[in-house]
Amino acid sequence: MDKLSRLTPEDRENLIAYLDGELDEQATRHMESMLVESSVARNDVEALSRTYDLLDELPRPNVPNDFVERTVATAKMEHVSVPISKRPWFRKTTQILTLCGWTTLLVASAAVGSLVSSRYFQSQDDVLIEKLPVIENLDVYYEVDNLEFLNRLSAETSLLNEMAREANDE
Repeated sequence: MDKLSRLTPEDRENLIAYLDGELDEQATRHMESMLVESSVARNDVEALSRTYDLLDELPRPNVPNDFVERTVATAKMEHVSVPISKRPWFRKTTQILTLCGWTTLLVASAAVGSLVSSRYFQSQDDVLIEKLPVIENLDVYYEVDNLEFLNRLSAETSLLNEMAREANDE
């Protein structure tokens, strides 16, 4: 290893584990050989060692007995995610969408019902409006005594055409 080469992040983590005595035998030998060969590694170990010494000089905080348990529980809770269906915004959105769906269904049903009723069930006013031309000419129809005469007359298209021409000429 080059004396001035930089350490990898894994080597830096192993330096910390080396100082804490957490490495296995093979990794410890590797770290010791790296410390012999690399001045950068030696400087890093010295800096870490001084940092640990300074940390040891700091006063120890008084923490409650359940501090570790609460900290671990809090850390675990951060990783546990609430299912999306249990979140308040999801419930509110579901309620609103359900209400919109029922409202749409109600309006569509009313529209279909209105169309069906207007199409198949005529009111008396509609019947009167439909028969308005007959009602308007009712007096003329009363003057005709015999419907059989009108039926024969309507069968004679040539006579009707001639009468229509005469009416247009006048």
